[in-house]
Amino acid sequence: MLKFFDMMYYHLGTFYQRFSKKTSGWQLQAITTISITQFMFLIDLRMIMISVLEIKEKISIYEKLIFFSIMICIYFYNQKRYEKKYQYYKSIWGNYTGVKKRIQIFLSFFIVVFAWTFVFILGFIFDKY
Repeated sequence: MLKFFDMMYYHLGTFYQRFSKKTSGWQLQAITTISITQFMFLIDLRMIMISVLEIKEKISIYEKLIFFSIMICIYFYNQKRYEKKYQYYKSIWGNYTGVKKRIQIFLSFFIVVFAWTFVFILGFIFDKY
C-alpha cells in the first residue's frame, strides 16, 4: 500500500510542479494531499465501522483529539518519508509511458477524489449528517 502512495506522490508532485516555481512549494502540496487522503481513508473506515455496528453516539471531544493527533502524526510521517525524494521516485516511475502511465495518473487523482466523495456517500447512505 505504501508503494501506491509513493507512486501517488510522484504523480502529484509532477502535477503541482507545473504551478509552483519553488521546490518546497510543490513538494509540500503533494505531501499534504497524500496525508489528507490517508486521513480521509481512516475517517471512511471509521464511518463504515460505526454504520455496520449501528452505534448512534455523537463524536466525543476525545475522539476528535485522537483523530487530530493521528492526522498530525500521518502528516509528519509523510513529510519525513517523501521530503526530497522526488528524483528517486522519478527514476522508478518516470520511465513509464503510454497506457500504464495514464492508468497510474488516473488512479492517483481518482483516489484523492474518491477519498473525499466516499465520506459524503457514506453520510447520505447511512444518514450520518
